[in-house]
Amino acid sequence: MKYHQIEAFYQVMLTGSISKAAKNLGRTQPAVSMTISTLEDQLTTVLFDRHAGRITPRAEADVLFEQISPLMAQINDIRHRFGQLTSIEVPRISIISSSNTGNYLVPSAIAGIASQGQQLRLMTATSAAIVSEMENQRHDIALTDEGKSEVLTNSSLFEAEVFEIPVYAICQRGLVAGQGAVSIGTLRGLDVSILYEENRATHQIRGQLGPPRVEFSSFFPMACFSVMNRGVAVVDSITCSTMQALTSGALEADYHRISDVRPSRYYLIRPRYRPRSKVADQCYEALRKVLRSHQADEVNGTPVPASHA
Repeated sequence: MKYHQIEAFYQVMLTGSISKAAKNLGRTQPAVSMTISTLEDQLTTVLFDRHAGRITPRAEADVLFEQISPLMAQINDIRHRFGQLTSIEVPRISIISSSNTGNYLVPSAIAGIASQGQQLRLMTATSAAIVSEMENQRHDIALTDEGKSEVLTNSSLFEAEVFEIPVYAICQRGLVAGQGAVSIGTLRGLDVSILYEENRATHQIRGQLGPPRVEFSSFFPMACFSVMNRGVAVVDSITCSTMQALTSGALEADYHRISDVRPSRYYLIRPRYRPRSKVADQCYEALRKVLRSHQADEVNGTPVPASHA
């Protein structure tokens, strides 16, 4: 059993309702229902009778509730005690991020802190894996895109700040006529690459341009592939800065902001019940500052180029 399963069961027993439990947990009702079903599968038993949208605890549920209630009381006491602690020093800061931000944005944002001798652990994972890791309080900071599903911003287990990052088209220099912003319709007829179908950020673009010949799981390799093969990659401002920094001009590319698609959403996350430190606060603020620059379409104080730098 995992903690989020026990917590979901505990809340259902306390409230007598999956919808009320979901509200208390900051999760969706289907997510809590799935968690309870998974718990029942793992225990090879049925905990609740379900009829006409209502649930009734069985004897098995009463036994489990009696066993876990002291544990949940202890956990709540631990949360309360940690909440009273002032900022403390910890030996290593753990940051997990999606690959698009882990390639360059995260390392460059915290490089100054790392140069002072602070131990850091930087990891990458999918959005779903990052959310699961943060629900279990395993990292000090997380930064992720939407991935396959929307990230909750009102979770009882973590805090999430949302940043909306402008979308760009990266292509070989001169492939798209003109300079400055373009509309999504401008890209019709070109060899456009976008992220995999399940990614929420691609839905609008797929609806207007159709499925791509090549789809990717990550922005940066997609951008490199498109520039080298006279294609167009639909990315965002973060990928633009990554391209400029990591290719050092080796790939001659143009960057056109796409004016009529919704921005990419990124989530900067902190766990609610993991001890915090001054250095973790500094890392969080460093990432927040860079994300705000991208959200304002500015990087390092200068606008992201509308065409080649």
